[in-house]
Amino acid sequence: MLGVCVVLVMLSRFLSSAISLIAFTPLLWLLESSMNRKTSLVYWFSGSILIITLSSIFALDSVVTALIYGVGLTATLSLYLLTSKFSKNRLGIFTILFFWIAFDYLILKVLPNASAAFLSGFFDGSKAMGWSRTTGNLGITAWIIISNLLFYYVLLWKDAIFSKNIRWLSLIYTLILIALPLLAGLYFVPDLAPITLAEMTSVYTHYSSSDISYTENGEWLGRISARVSIMVVVFALIKSKTKSSDS
Repeated sequence: MLGVCVVLVMLSRFLSSAISLIAFTPLLWLLESSMNRKTSLVYWFSGSILIITLSSIFALDSVVTALIYGVGLTATLSLYLLTSKFSKNRLGIFTILFFWIAFDYLILKVLPNASAAFLSGFFDGSKAMGWSRTTGNLGITAWIIISNLLFYYVLLWKDAIFSKNIRWLSLIYTLILIALPLLAGLYFVPDLAPITLAEMTSVYTHYSSSDISYTENGEWLGRISARVSIMVVVFALIKSKTKSSDS
């Protein structure tokens, strides 16, 4: 599965950005398998760092920065193991969405030039992403993550594709949901220019953009995701302390 993910990520970079909408589903499978002890934690950590670093290294000028991003994001996504173990996480693996966006927002604040590694880079400047004027650039990243989460649920959750138990109706719904933002960008807001990585980086380094609204609001999805992530982790820690006290 690790090899499949590496191949898909490479194809996303060099063949078609559309592949990124499904390229990271094996990574989610690795994380879930690690939680269920089907694979070791070492395999998850090393595999995730490899995949994320490879995905980033072609967008960044520095191998070190790509490795830092890979290690940091892997550690952040691993919080899912903590929250799932100690609390009844009703969001399930969809918690990954908030953790990933929150980490990218932190990177944007601390190391803005590393934002070139963000998933949104796969569709950077695409006319179909005009709706990012409302969601911010991280809205594109969120769309890609949600797409991967949905494909994971349809194809890999409970090893569906291996047991030939693919949820075909769910697959149709997934394709429709993924296509909606593309159609909205192409046909409903075709005149809107997307928030590019360069514009986002400029706002968080020079605090300037031709779009006054974006300059004022910034990446609001990142702020919300950071708050949600903190609440989820704090709740899990409280639950772990409670369980320790009861035992």
